[in-house]
Amino acid sequence: MTEVELSKNTVEKKPSLFGMIFSPSEQFERMREKPVILVPLIIVLITGLIMSVLVGLNVINYLPPMDDLGMSAEDLQMFQTITIASTAAITFFSVPVILLVMTLIYFAIAKIMKIEVTFKKMLSLNIFTAFIGLVGQVINLLIMAAIKGDPEVMLTSLNSLVGATGALGAVLSTFEIFSIWSSILLALGLHKVIGFSKKASWTIVIVFFIIGLIFAAVSGAANEMFEGMNQF
Repeated sequence: MTEVELSKNTVEKKPSLFGMIFSPSEQFERMREKPVILVPLIIVLITGLIMSVLVGLNVINYLPPMDDLGMSAEDLQMFQTITIASTAAITFFSVPVILLVMTLIYFAIAKIMKIEVTFKKMLSLNIFTAFIGLVGQVINLLIMAAIKGDPEVMLTSLNSLVGATGALGAVLSTFEIFSIWSSILLALGLHKVIGFSKKASWTIVIVFFIIGLIFAAVSGAANEMFEGMNQF
């Protein structure tokens, strides 16, 4: 089979969400010709809901014994149900909103730079790259559920080695393997799928990563301050 035939077979197939793990370049080639949204979005939402259930279970596992909390078995069951349900509801609505907002931002940047791209293609790229980050969350939460560790500390982040709190802890938690992997794939996708230059693609991703660090630091500092106030 010639290279032309191989290339033709590649672009005739739809991109695979799970293929992003092992063959992202091939998926980018397919996505450039045939971007897909519905099925990948459903899989991403299901992955997010699994993550929500694991968050609820981890919160329960990490709590002190029921006697120390003054809770009965019924109270604990109710708390667990409410935690899982509320986390699932937040995830179900927030994931599409976040994907839509980020797509609008990247789409606007593309238009400003006079790059011809469809909204569907941009949204497809965001869905596929976001999937990697969600898979990382699920893997971390599964491990934490097994060892009953702190659900707020990602084992694949720098903070799992340092154990810092407050602003520093939040910043170190942002340096996480799957999150960085997702960002790298996004930069590659912006170049290969959307048509940004390599320099522009990496600049955009790095700028948003820095913005994320700033928000994480502010959030971590605020949480530490509120926890200190509650002790009085």
